[in-house]
Amino acid sequence: MNKGHYGEYSGNAKHSKVTVSNYKATKKDDEAHMTYLKEDINYDNKHGHSDSSMTADEKHISKLAGDLKYDEKKHGSPAKMTSPLNDRTDRKIKKANKTANQISKMQNERSSIKDTYSGDPDDLEPERVRTADKPASKREVRKIKKFEKTRKQLGQ
Repeated sequence: MNKGHYGEYSGNAKHSKVTVSNYKATKKDDEAHMTYLKEDINYDNKHGHSDSSMTADEKHISKLAGDLKYDEKKHGSPAKMTSPLNDRTDRKIKKANKTANQISKMQNERSSIKDTYSGDPDDLEPERVRTADKPASKREVRKIKKFEKTRKQLGQ
């Protein structure tokens, strides 16, 4: 295997692409390669401590693991696959919930609780009512608009 210009790999892997038909073989090959690299790291650790070689091997393992994860998502079992639409919807829902919590927190920080009486002479127990002491901040107004927009997008 020759290495051409800097950063250019001229081996067979440069031309092969992972497809549904060769996914399992590619996964098996990558896992075997990772195992070999781990053994190489252990050997280097016991015999000579070549830090640069060990670091390169560790980076290579990380790259292979990332490739495996990508290939699994792209070409793996259809039963395990999720549609990108569902992923986006789930993200939007989580984001909307986070924004709602932030709005609630901001409103709680700027409000106080006041005891009020209902006016009924038999009911002397006061009711607790939340009052807004200060006007909403620009940030809070932006968050509320963002939350409403997200709710409309989700149809909720």
